[in-house]
Amino acid sequence: MSFATEMANAVRVDKAKLVPLLPEGYEPVPASALGLGSENDGVFVFVNVCNENFAIDGKVSQRTSLVNIPSILVREPADAAAAGLDIPGAFHIYPLDIYIDDRAYVDSLRSADMPVHFIPDITHDRRIDDAGVGDLTVRVPARKNPFSSLNEGLGFTSTGRVDVIVWYEGDKGTAALTFRFDVAQQGPARSQVFTKPGTELNRILGGGGLGPGPTDPKTGFESIRTPSLSFQYPQGGSGSLILIKKPCGYGSGCAEQ
Repeated sequence: MSFATEMANAVRVDKAKLVPLLPEGYEPVPASALGLGSENDGVFVFVNVCNENFAIDGKVSQRTSLVNIPSILVREPADAAAAGLDIPGAFHIYPLDIYIDDRAYVDSLRSADMPVHFIPDITHDRRIDDAGVGDLTVRVPARKNPFSSLNEGLGFTSTGRVDVIVWYEGDKGTAALTFRFDVAQQGPARSQVFTKPGTELNRILGGGGLGPGPTDPKTGFESIRTPSLSFQYPQGGSGSLILIKKPCGYGSGCAEQ
């Protein structure tokens, strides 16, 4: 990709809600490690990314790709070292789902059994300037877990490298989707995340974040208030999708790499 932006909503959630959503070998990062809560809390993250000129195997799939990942911030799993992904300072996340409006991107992730869904009418209305100040409205009309967010960027305060690794345990084994951004501008933001009452996301977020926000009068969606991080990647970044191993009993046998 040649340019990308991201808004990551970091929601404090009771860890007891998150542990049952994770497979064996994955552990939530305590919210206290990020200054968002106590040792008994974890962090549920909505990763909202807009990519420009996103390319798969060197071929641009579409000019702009929108990606939204409701996920759990986890500690570095044991498989990271064996795969060369024990990267200092990297963010490790485990997705509940992945929503993308780019069909080719969806197909590439499905090849590794990632829980990805094609949602063509995702919207990111971004009005954040080059200094990181402004507003972003996100809408993801997923059938099972629709959500939206209102975000206010408060200005970029630092620049550095960012590494993100998305893990998933599928039928074919352990998949790792990695991204590296060598130049990343980042800064604080404040957000309201809206979820439909009765959905899994609504249940997870209940009682979390900085407390309840307003109910959307048009949709009836309930909201929570939460701190966020706003990113801009002016030089874009690179990524890869790897399948680390097959579990015993799958297909013709076991493989470690």
